[in-house]
This record gives sequence, C-alpha cells and structure tokens, in this order.
Amino acid sequence: MLVDSDMFTGTACSRMPTELLLEIFVLLTPYQRTLHACVLTSRRWNHVATPVLWKRPQFSRLSSVELFAASLLTAHRLISPHGERTSPYVRLIETLAFSSLPEPDRNNPHLATLLDTIVNCMAVVSMPTCDASAWDGAQTSALALKRSRSLSRNDDTTRPHSAAALPLPEGTEPELSDKHAARSSSGSELLAPQTVDDTQLHYAALSAPVAEMSASAPCYEPSSHPVPAYTSTLRQLDLRFCKGVRNYSLQRLAPKLASLTVLNLAGGLRTDITIAKLAQHMFQLRRISLAWTSNLTDFGVSELVQRCKSVECLDLTYCTQIEDTAMFAIAHNLRNLCALSVAYCAGVTDIGVREVMSACPQLCVLNVAKCLRVTDRMRKSLEQQRIVAQCDSFEPFSIYNFAKKQQAVFPKPS
Repeated sequence: MLVDSDMFTGTACSRMPTELLLEIFVLLTPYQRTLHACVLTSRRWNHVATPVLWKRPQFSRLSSVELFAASLLTAHRLISPHGERTSPYVRLIETLAFSSLPEPDRNNPHLATLLDTIVNCMAVVSMPTCDASAWDGAQTSALALKRSRSLSRNDDTTRPHSAAALPLPEGTEPELSDKHAARSSSGSELLAPQTVDDTQLHYAALSAPVAEMSASAPCYEPSSHPVPAYTSTLRQLDLRFCKGVRNYSLQRLAPKLASLTVLNLAGGLRTDITIAKLAQHMFQLRRISLAWTSNLTDFGVSELVQRCKSVECLDLTYCTQIEDTAMFAIAHNLRNLCALSVAYCAGVTDIGVREVMSACPQLCVLNVAKCLRVTDRMRKSLEQQRIVAQCDSFEPFSIYNFAKKQQAVFPKPS
C-alpha cells in the first residue's frame, strides 16, 4: 500500500490512502460533475482524479460533446507553438462512447464533425523507418492509404454531410465540377473561433480548425516518402446506433483509428466498403460489434477477418445477409476467437457452424439463436463441446462476458 507523507497530518481527506481514493473515483465515473468537483478539492485529489475523469468522458447531449471538442482544440492551439505533439490531458483519453446520447443527437450529422475534431487532436503522426526490402510494401500501403482518402462515391450511404461544408484554407484549389464551380466562385475565408458558452458552440469554430489540420497534414507520395503512421491513446470507440457519423467520415478517420482494440458499430448502416477500409488499419482490434447491420454481406466480413486476425469477439447479430461463406472465412482466420454471435442470421447453416466449431479451439460462445437453418442436432453438439449456443446478445459485447465466465468454469486447452 502506498503511504503519503501527509497521511498522519492534516484533515481526514489527506489521511485517506491513495488506493481507496482511486477506487472511489472510479465508481464516480458515470457522475462527471461530482468527479470534476473532486478534481478541484485539493492538489492530492486532483492528481488522483484527473486521469479517471479524462479516461472515459461521459456525454449526455450533443452540446457536451461540443464543449469537450472545443476544450481539446484550445489545448491543441496552446501547445502547438511550444513544439509539443499533444496535450497531456489528451493522452489520458482511452474510451469515447456516444451511444448514450439521445436519438436526435446520435442522428445529427454534426456529430461526425465533432468526432473528426476529437480524433484529429488525439492523433500523432510518426514516420516509420523502413529498409529497402520493405520499401515495396510501404509503397503498396501508401497507395492503400491514399485510396482510403479518396472517399468512394459508389456507396449512397457514404455521402458527405457536415464535412462537405468545411471551408478550405487559402491557397487550396480543389477540383470542382461545373455545377459546384459557380457556387464556390464567391469563396469563403476561414472563420475565427468564437467564445464557447455552456450550451452552444459555433460550427465554424470546429469546422475551420478541422479543415486547417487536414490541409496542413503532409501528403506523402509512395515514390519519395515513407508511409505515415498515426498513434493515439484511444483504445475503445462506441458508435452504436450513431447514424449521424456517416460511412464517409469513418473512411476518412480510418488511418487515425489504428490503435483501437474495441469498436462498436452496431446499428449504424455500415457497408462492406466501410468495413474493408477500416480493417486496412485496425490490426490491433480485439472486439468488434457489427450487429443490426443489414447492409453487411459475406464480402465485408471476409475483408475484416483476413486483416484483423487478432479478433476475439465478433458480434454479427441480425446481419441478415450473412451466410456460410462468412463463417468459413471466420474459421480460417480467427484462431483466437472465443465469442461469436450470428443470431437471427437465416443464411447460416450447420455446415458453417461446424466449420467454426472445429477450427476455433478457444471458442466458448457461438450464439445461433433464431438461426432457422441450424438444426437441434447441431445445437446439442455445441452443448456437448461446452459451447454456449444461445445467450442474450442485446447488450454491447454481452457474448464476450459470457465467454469469459465460460472459460472460468471450463478452461480451454492452450
């Protein structure tokens, strides 16, 4: 136990052990106002409570997200002249969850701009060094990165909304069609950020810095520069039923989300192209939920599992276009898989279930609830292998929790 020098002097608060303070502050995480008051109590409490406060910010409405993004922008502008890369507070953020917002706020296109601002403030560019033998691979990765920024026009759900209104910095001459050339002939300058109050934040104060940061980022060509890599402390991102964050925005942010280990995209109308472009960068991904994504097909699942081979939990509940082809791809690529849910997937049959069951030795949960083409005989076979064949999958990553409990009771051979 850590013992501070002031434990035996002063008030009762100063005598409380650091471990107990930390446990109390962790329990106060859902109550941000109370936790913020603890930060302002004393220097000792500030030192213990500040990392807890910034680790998982809580958002109850869109205006709170705006204030949070504005604070990150302010910190980013203050440290940039001094040569530092990111604010010390930004380096404390590990989880961003927007699923607790009201439905109108989750479907607001302005949420995509705010997410872009936050991620840009957190991302740090690091230029990896590569030798001659790895140069060909670097060129291929650079082409893939450049293509991921080209923003495909083939997907009707990836149309830019809030990002389309971002003003461009001076000296930038984008290629416009004749229809848009006349509209942009008057031009517009970057708007200076305005003062942020408690409830509102001017759109230009966020959109202009985002455009400035994107335009100021160096463009690396595969013929002359190595591929840029982005590092960030962000590990978990929850965009469950956040339809305001369009596929277009996720494709742009894909290179800067490479550090994610947990990603929840349930109910967000994601497409195969979006999942494929995200998978090009998220090699550290461990848990991902694509539940209630009716547009997802076997192609998107195959692209995901071929690149993200470290996935342990995959939720495909109510992905109605999933068939045995995706099950075979999962079986041949995800050797560490311990939890899989294909509930309500009518295209999954005994053949695909058997392939996954035999190829994944760590599998503890294979949710096949309401899979009409999976027979009772196969369900009994799963039970004989001590694999949970039906469980509640409506809570985020509930199948992962079931798998951990199952592993504690019936440990799998290593």
